[in-house]
Amino acid sequence: MSDYPNVVLLSQPSLQVATLVSCLRAKLDIPVQQLREVAEIERISIDDNLLLLVDTDNLSNTSQEQLKNKLKQYHGMFRLALINLSDDTTMENISTWPSIFGVFNKRDELDVVCKGIQKITEGEFWMPRRTLSSLISIYRSTKTLDVDRKPELTTREQEILRQLMTGSSNLEIADVLYVSEHTIKSHLYNVFKKIKVKNRLQAVSWAKENLL
Repeated sequence: MSDYPNVVLLSQPSLQVATLVSCLRAKLDIPVQQLREVAEIERISIDDNLLLLVDTDNLSNTSQEQLKNKLKQYHGMFRLALINLSDDTTMENISTWPSIFGVFNKRDELDVVCKGIQKITEGEFWMPRRTLSSLISIYRSTKTLDVDRKPELTTREQEILRQLMTGSSNLEIADVLYVSEHTIKSHLYNVFKKIKVKNRLQAVSWAKENLL
């Protein structure tokens, strides 16, 4: 990601949301664009510079499914974090979100949420270790049964996957490999199709298990 990430918050106005936005703007110097409806997603640029914060507490199940469907076509091209998750949210539910990089519970302190969002903009995952382990287990369990036939990846595609394992953004990978960011996006699109994953976390899980 660049030094100026595009942070977009999908949520209904509330005191809690206003406080979070103020924290991000004041403490982290991160501007935040606020959306109220899923349909407004069409107005934003979905790319490697985007961090989309989804307030699950303010979205109906129907709206959440509509949003997932809209975002699936962009998997691996942006970063997503879920905020205000309820205690009864299942790992299976979280795993259906594309490009998931962070999860925040309703009970998380404001400072923790702000710090986590900052880390995500810097290319890191932010979620409890148990959550991360559970998600990786789910992704592994949903792989195709044809495990003996591994997809043939080019040397460049393998290099990109290894960079992905470090938490690097598309722009950072492009800088390391001396190619354009657009080239990296194209490679990732092809890699995701080959290894049959939907987001970067799943790709990292696959790489850790299959790349030497």
